[in-house]
Amino acid sequence: LRDVGRGLGMSYSDVDRIARMVPLKSRTLEDALKANAEFRENYESDEAVKTLVDNAQGLEGIVHHVSTHAAGVLIADEPLTETVPLQRPSRGDENSPVMMTQYSMDPVAKLGLLKMDFLGLTNLTILDRAVKLLDETRGIKIDIDRLTLDDKATFDLLSSGKTTEVFQLESSGMQRYIKELKPSNLGDIAAMIALYRPGPMEHIDTFINAKHGRSAIVYPHPSLKELLDETYGVIVYQDQVLLILQSFAGYTLGEADTVRKAMGKKIASMMSQERQKFIDGAQQKGFGQEVAVQVFDLIEPFAGYAFNKAHSVSYALISYWTAYFKTHYPVEYMASVLNSRLDHTDKVINAINECSKLKIPVMLPDINRSGEFFTIDKEVGPDPALRFGLAAIKTIGEGAVRPLVEGRKKDGPFESIDDFCRRADVSALNRRTLESLVKAGVFDSLGHRGAVLGAVEQIISAAQLETKMRNTGQTSMFDAIGTSDFNAVIPGVALNGLEVSKEQKANWEREFLGVPLSYNPLLELANIDAGDAIASLDQLDEELQGQSLVLVGHVSGITERFTREQKKFLIVAVDLLGGQIEVIVWPDVLERTAEIWEEGKLVKTEGKLRLRGDEFSLACEEVEEFFPSAPAESNVATTYTKGDSYSSGNVHSNGNGSKKQSAVVAAAPAIVRSVVMTIEESDNAIEDAHLLREVIQVLLEYPGKDRVNLQIHTNTRKVLMELPVVSTGYCSELKDRLEEMLGIDSVALQKSETADQLE
Repeated sequence: LRDVGRGLGMSYSDVDRIARMVPLKSRTLEDALKANAEFRENYESDEAVKTLVDNAQGLEGIVHHVSTHAAGVLIADEPLTETVPLQRPSRGDENSPVMMTQYSMDPVAKLGLLKMDFLGLTNLTILDRAVKLLDETRGIKIDIDRLTLDDKATFDLLSSGKTTEVFQLESSGMQRYIKELKPSNLGDIAAMIALYRPGPMEHIDTFINAKHGRSAIVYPHPSLKELLDETYGVIVYQDQVLLILQSFAGYTLGEADTVRKAMGKKIASMMSQERQKFIDGAQQKGFGQEVAVQVFDLIEPFAGYAFNKAHSVSYALISYWTAYFKTHYPVEYMASVLNSRLDHTDKVINAINECSKLKIPVMLPDINRSGEFFTIDKEVGPDPALRFGLAAIKTIGEGAVRPLVEGRKKDGPFESIDDFCRRADVSALNRRTLESLVKAGVFDSLGHRGAVLGAVEQIISAAQLETKMRNTGQTSMFDAIGTSDFNAVIPGVALNGLEVSKEQKANWEREFLGVPLSYNPLLELANIDAGDAIASLDQLDEELQGQSLVLVGHVSGITERFTREQKKFLIVAVDLLGGQIEVIVWPDVLERTAEIWEEGKLVKTEGKLRLRGDEFSLACEEVEEFFPSAPAESNVATTYTKGDSYSSGNVHSNGNGSKKQSAVVAAAPAIVRSVVMTIEESDNAIEDAHLLREVIQVLLEYPGKDRVNLQIHTNTRKVLMELPVVSTGYCSELKDRLEEMLGIDSVALQKSETADQLE
């Protein structure tokens, strides 16, 4: 539908509206027209939709594009160039030695060649790493092949539906079904994995209700009871289809597999022939024609989609193992999960969110505590935490940080930035990578992030010179000039920048770590009453699809797109507690809400919930900035609603002449005090930075709520600077101490009025 819509020049929104009407379970457009009355109504009443659907039906079954099978390998007894035409992969490195055939799997099979699927699962790597990590950190040796398969705590976890990062059971739909199923053995898990596919999926409720005795077990025929007993009368596996064909109609297993393939490919002529053959065979075994037709019609939908039992049980075993480790060794398991997801930022974010749900702290990367990858840090509190790895930071390669980690392990922690410059091997670092490390919080233990960032040029120059001298045979650059006293030669790197705000830190961490760890604005949502608004992803489910909802979340990413008419619309990533949702802002809505869509803002947005696959999205209709605790400096809110124009102030018109109260109303003014200090800049930046640090130390000795401003006098201008992270309690003693350091009349107290409470 989408391809044809583009070809016909239809607008994205029109095609998207129609495409979303296709039920997930439908295999063809004809199925969709039968299943969705709204889809059929649009098809019959709208000529443009009819043209779209008719043309799309003409493309069904045609090869869409060329791609490689994720695990398929073609095997022959002679060079493949003698047998099949080859080509380079459609994507990736053109010089890659891996080639692909120009034939699909069916012609390859007809040529007599062997196609094998070698499936590699990241989850097996995760399990392997978890086993090794437990051995290394706790001395616990586990042989997963010897784990009992009846662990109650593991089945309790599965029955709770909290199966994020559990193999095959992660999707929202599967989490709901596994919670309803409440599996009690490996067979239940295997059956659910097999059923959660188009076709068999419609029998999941029957399976669950029969397991719990809420409905009677019904067999297609009493003779099939033994075959279908373990799956409560529901056909689940390919093996059962083959055995029904064999026992009910006299097929050999080879003939039965041929029928299974024909059913899967819906080859009409062969299906008609096999249907009659099945009915004849069943009658020869004493079954009536009506029963034979019913059984054939029952197995037909399953044949092309059902798993074979060995496949399902193998998958179920891995599901059980991952659930077992998540239940009993969550810290080691999540560390292994994170280290297996480093190339996929979205998966790292999801795993960190899951750590939050499991009450496992995830700490910022630290030059003195981090390894190259995620590690377990047992010294940060009563419970172990996960420490972000240096190589897990975006733009940072493993080779760049390995020398830093090895040097620290060999000679001990870095005591200061100057010590880092002396000892660290930065031969693989450049200014850009060092900036990334600083912004990610790696050097927070050695200095304020803003100050260290301002000194990056000095740090990289000094450290690279030290590294170069060591590599050329000198122990230190200072040895070369006859002294080993660092401070005797150079007073050190000047950390004269000011600390940045917590919001800026969060933005940097989101950029380089994928998720803010030092300050997360979403945590505010956990502590407020959002009313009827939804603030957590787990409040959404498929039953809400198509309904109008109000969400409160944090704007973490904005992507601009354009319709066929070249009208701009936005795809906005909005973070909720526990995950992210996509908000679509179509051109008509964007036109009146453009100013509010900004990364870092908390917003309340209303629209209709959509579900595509397992992912939710919201088509925005209304939006307003959300203030969980309104800032004291402001007495107005910016509100955008459907049909309203931009409004800033206490009241605005709703378009019918009346006035509507804005979202925020100013309360009585209060007095805000600010301590203003005048500092004269000297010719020595290092001494100035030292003086500023001493001043801040004195300010902090007098706790209070007074703000702090600096008025810096340079040779050419005056600069007024606020210190947002510093507050103090002004008094005459503090004034005297500051003026002793800065000079007479260098300190003043200013008062101003502002709103003391906002509702």
